[in-house]
Amino acid sequence: MTQGPEQTPRWQGGGTTLLCLRDGTLGLGADVFPGVPAERVAAAHRGGDAVDVNVFLLRHADGSLDLVDTGCGALYGEAGGQLVALLAAQGVAPGDIDRVIFTHLHGDHVGGALTEAGEPAFPKAAYLAHEVDIAHWRGKDSHGGRLLAACGDRFRAVQSGADLGHGLRTWLLPGHTPGHMGLHFAGGFALVGDLLHSLPLQLPDPSVHTKFDIDSTQASRVRAQALAWLAESGVPFSGSHITTTPVSPSPILRIARQGSGYLRSPL
Repeated sequence: MTQGPEQTPRWQGGGTTLLCLRDGTLGLGADVFPGVPAERVAAAHRGGDAVDVNVFLLRHADGSLDLVDTGCGALYGEAGGQLVALLAAQGVAPGDIDRVIFTHLHGDHVGGALTEAGEPAFPKAAYLAHEVDIAHWRGKDSHGGRLLAACGDRFRAVQSGADLGHGLRTWLLPGHTPGHMGLHFAGGFALVGDLLHSLPLQLPDPSVHTKFDIDSTQASRVRAQALAWLAESGVPFSGSHITTTPVSPSPILRIARQGSGYLRSPL
């Protein structure tokens, strides 16, 4: 289903308007969550296994535009690749993007960063990623490694807690990848990248991890710490795979503590 401009979830604060663009979906089978019984996964997801792939467009007060991640592009067939059309619906052309900020360099986050000809899809944009993720993927035969090789000095390495301007600061959330990061917004908002792949499984039990985590022990520990902060602060947030469902109608949420886990609370 095409996401029209009037349907686009958004948050505004601190001079920035954030729009959540749904690039597509990816299927997550029961084997994605090691150690979790298949019936528990099926029950949590009500028999479905698709998660949204979200890209975030940031409009700043001075008119500049950032993207956070670029979705799947053509890497997974018809699973994604809607980003250019979604931007066009917002009146944005690829050449209008000033920066692309990657939460990490997995394929479903970098797939839309190159054209089918292997050229940068956002011709005027700088590409930013955490220095640790760049070091990890450079030279590897992976989607991230190939993107780094294709873009060369177009990439800018950023550090933990770096001030990116416009009230944005990087938030290192390692474990999923070594340099996986989110963003803090001065207006009182956060992006958490792939901290969460399944709200029904991982909010009640933050120890639940995915097979895609490079260091699952670290990922679980970081998730527990980040969720504790989000609950205590009450800051609204979103993430790359926070999926819209009839039960969870928006990819933007707050959480509150419930026992040893968390539950979604009203915005």
